[in-house]
Order: sequence, then C-alpha cells, then structure tokens
Amino acid sequence: MTAGARLLPEGTRLVHIGPHKTGSTAIQVALDSAAERLAAHDVAYVTVGSYRPRKAGWALGIRGRPAGTERPPMKHWKRFVTAVEASTAGRVCVSNEDFGRATQRQAARVVADLGGDRVHVVAVARRLDRYLPSQWQERVKAGDERGYDEWLRVVLDTDDPAPDWDRHNVWFSHDVRALAERWVDVVGPERFTVIVLDESDRDQLPRTFEQMLGLPPGLVVPDTSRSNRGLSWAETELVRATSAILADAGWERPRRRRAIGPTVLRDMAGRAAPAGPKSPPAPEWAAARIRALSDQRVADLHALAARGVHLVGDPELMCMPADAPVAGTNAGDTALPPLEVEVAARALASVLVAAVPEPARPDEPDAE
Repeated sequence: MTAGARLLPEGTRLVHIGPHKTGSTAIQVALDSAAERLAAHDVAYVTVGSYRPRKAGWALGIRGRPAGTERPPMKHWKRFVTAVEASTAGRVCVSNEDFGRATQRQAARVVADLGGDRVHVVAVARRLDRYLPSQWQERVKAGDERGYDEWLRVVLDTDDPAPDWDRHNVWFSHDVRALAERWVDVVGPERFTVIVLDESDRDQLPRTFEQMLGLPPGLVVPDTSRSNRGLSWAETELVRATSAILADAGWERPRRRRAIGPTVLRDMAGRAAPAGPKSPPAPEWAAARIRALSDQRVADLHALAARGVHLVGDPELMCMPADAPVAGTNAGDTALPPLEVEVAARALASVLVAAVPEPARPDEPDAE
C-alpha cells in the first residue's frame, strides 16, 4: 500500500511535530530559506528567532531543552502564537520536533492555541535500524560514554518496568502508534498524517510538504550549507572515548558537554564527513529485536490507517531490510573503524585554540 500526500484546505495550520532524528532540521531550514517564495503562493512558514521555535515549546514544559537549563518564560510561547495568528496566508506551516515529545495535555494546548479545528498535524516515521544509531550518536554528543551495544541493551529492553530516561526518550516519541494516538485524540484521525520515510528518496519530505501546502514542485529545496550533518562512526567513537576519559577524571556530563560541544563538535560539523561508515552495525543479538519491533510498526501503521489516519508512503518501508548491516560473532566484524590522523588532529587543535589564548603582542618590537 502506497499513498501520496493530500492538499490541505485553505486556512489550514499545518503543525509538523517531527519527531527528532527524522529529517526535521532539513525541512525546517528548507521552508525557512524559501519564505519569500512561499509567500508568493499564499503560504507562510512561521517561526520566531530561528528556523524552529524551540523556546516556545520548552516554555509549555515540552521536553527537549538541554539538561541543567531553566524553563523559558511563557512569553516565548505567546510570542510564537501571536506570530501564527498574525499571518494572513491561506496556509500556514510551523515545525518543531520537540512537539513529538508533548504529552496529550500539552498537545491539546498546542492545537488550541495554534488554530483549533484549523490545525492539521503531520509526523514522520523512520526505520528503527536507521534511527537508533543516529539517536545513540546524539547521546554521545551530549556526553554519554556508553558504546552502541551497551546503550541498545537499555533502550531495547521494552519489557523492563523500571524507569529509564534513555528508554523513555526513545520510545515516547518513536512509538509511532502511541505518538499518533496522543494527537489523534485531540485533532481526530482525519487531521493527522504520517509520512513513512523512504530512506532512498531524499526529495520525499520537501515534495510531501509542497503537495500538502499547495506549492509547485521544486520550490522547497534543502539548503546543504545549513544542514545538520551527523558524525561518522569513527568521529562518534573519538568523542565517546574522550568523554569516557574525562568521566574517569571526575568530570560530570554537563561539564563534558560544555567542553566538547563548542570545540570538537562544532569543528567537525563545519567540515565534510570523513570516509568510512556513518553508523555502527546492529549487534547480532539486537538485530532480531529490531526486526520484531519494526514488523510491529508496520502493523501499527496499518491499524492507524484503518482508523482514518492518512499515510504518505508504504508502511512496509519500516521493515529492517535483509541486507541491513549486522555485526557478526567474529571479533573482526565488530572492530571499530579506523580514525584518520587528520580528524583526530583537528579535534585536538580545536580544543587547544579554545583553551590556549593567543599571546599578547607588545606595542613595539624588542630593542636590539
């Protein structure tokens, strides 16, 4: 079963809720960059201060703000709502992947404030075998020193009743059926769309948003200069090993994040990805679990469609392919990828530049 996008009625407020790691930044930047072209077709992409209204969502108490930071005041949410209300465009789009973390009560507030029965919600479902390594990488960037295998043993143990932050963080917004039902209970199934992400089609998301918003093909184009590239597997392991050494030295995670983020991670993000695999393969023990969970997602998407939710794409795309990388039992199959000397050298240099100030220059040369 494969379905295309539907043109939304005039007056619609399209609310894109992510969730995270499903191409949200790319579509947000593309819509923000095309603001003037959208206006020519009576469409507005509304945000405040950036390409996504993060502080507005955090002000409502929606999760996603960095650990240790204060909840922003409600003025951020009110300013965002005012900007949406002020738009006179025939169709308005807003996007914030943190909305995918909203509770049903928070979702009801988002819908009520952004247009009530004019709101149509869109979410994206991504293959688990592609999402999970990407999410692990984000945790490493945030200071987690666990390897992929160790992290997976926590998040894939969905039968464990003990509360765990990482497990909740993964499944609260990436249990596609539970996510959809929280919002469907607010807007109804006819005003909820799930885009089943096709990993082989880089144009799928911009094309779908164009169709939903009544825009001509090719108007929404991803801006590679503002893209949020992920790290390679080797880069991730470099960051993880550094974090582990600092942890052994007594550095708490917030301190590690503050030290590595503005230096190593910023430098890596500004450069082309090095050669080598982008993500680690699924450990052999985890592959069977991921396949089973993926098959359940296919069934869940069919169940949502039967309830009246509109699907864009084929639910079978959620299956883990037979040829997906899986680490075998041989030691060589799980060996870490080699790290280029230049990558390590640039990471070290970025730290030294930040840590060692340039020596002061005398006003005049030394006398001879």
